Amino acid sequence: MDSPVPRRKTFPVSSAEVIGGLPLISVIGTPRTMGEHLGGRLKPRLQVLAQYLYEQLAGAAQVEGQTMAPDDLRRRLRESVLPAAQHEPALWMEIESMARASGLPEEDLLLIHGYGDLLSSYNFPLPPARSTYIGLGSPHTDNGLPRLVLVAHLDPALLPYMTLLKRIPAHGPVSLSLTLAGLAPMAGMSEAGLAVATNELRVRDGVPGQFNAHLLASTLTAPSLDDAVQRVQQGPRQGGMAVHLMTNGGDRVSLELSGKQVMRLDDPFPASPRVHTNHVLNPRFSAVSTNLDQTSRPRLAKAAAYAVAASGASPSTIAGWFGLERTTQGSGRQPADGMGTEATVIFIADPATKTLHVRRSGTPAKLESVRL
Repeated sequence: MDSPVPRRKTFPVSSAEVIGGLPLISVIGTPRTMGEHLGGRLKPRLQVLAQYLYEQLAGAAQVEGQTMAPDDLRRRLRESVLPAAQHEPALWMEIESMARASGLPEEDLLLIHGYGDLLSSYNFPLPPARSTYIGLGSPHTDNGLPRLVLVAHLDPALLPYMTLLKRIPAHGPVSLSLTLAGLAPMAGMSEAGLAVATNELRVRDGVPGQFNAHLLASTLTAPSLDDAVQRVQQGPRQGGMAVHLMTNGGDRVSLELSGKQVMRLDDPFPASPRVHTNHVLNPRFSAVSTNLDQTSRPRLAKAAAYAVAASGASPSTIAGWFGLERTTQGSGRQPADGMGTEATVIFIADPATKTLHVRRSGTPAKLESVRL
């Protein structure tokens, strides 16, 4: 009697919802199980996205004044495997399994995971991905609780890949993050009462080492604010970022990271709004920063004006500041960062209630909420 034909392995996910125009994928289990689910679910998107990003970098990235061929880029990406695996082994196991399930080499996923950093470490003459962070304390929100906001303005070609990812690990806190096809998180919130967001910074001292996206992802597995701050400072790093952490009680920390330096920003008035865009605020950092984004300072000033004047601001009100919701305070006015709404995603986290409010532009969807 012939042996039965083995069934083809599938990679189901427990959620395929759409929240605020963004797909929400939930995965559960061990790191390898979650990686298999993600890789199988997102296989076509990962393959197309990796090819697009290679085309953006190949021939333009430079090392010691010489352009790089795709094979050179892949070889250098392999050098990032060990730092990632050593810093957060569980996250690296997830990426390994994603690569296997999607039929891609690990370096292709590393390209997606660390694309922004590579633009710094390979001297790519592009400004950072534009974003605006706002941290609001209880005097400024409608529920009297702390609120973290990230507004990301993306390359329009990347907007279809923006994905909300909910991880329910076998060990560790549940988390919900805004990602690029399951990789390269930009912001997130965890069951441990932490919310985090980043602004990409272009720096001159990016070197082979950690990807900032990997450091950000590791904060979402941290049990406390102090542990998250320690994790995110690991280096050296391929590029630069400003990282903003907020607890459910309103404690917050903002750090500016370059390839080799870490600067903690002063926060003398914790109840006042904090705003950051894509240039460094600590003057000691200016020697290693590359300010290729001439919109960053005007965006910060406009967003800060809205935030400082805010009283009892709801998520819809905040979205209205950026032209993404019609509200009394936002309708008919110039977006707070002056960027318009093309290829925009807004991420508003309420860590005290473990609620996320999100919306992407270009869809009929409105701002919608999801609980962790």
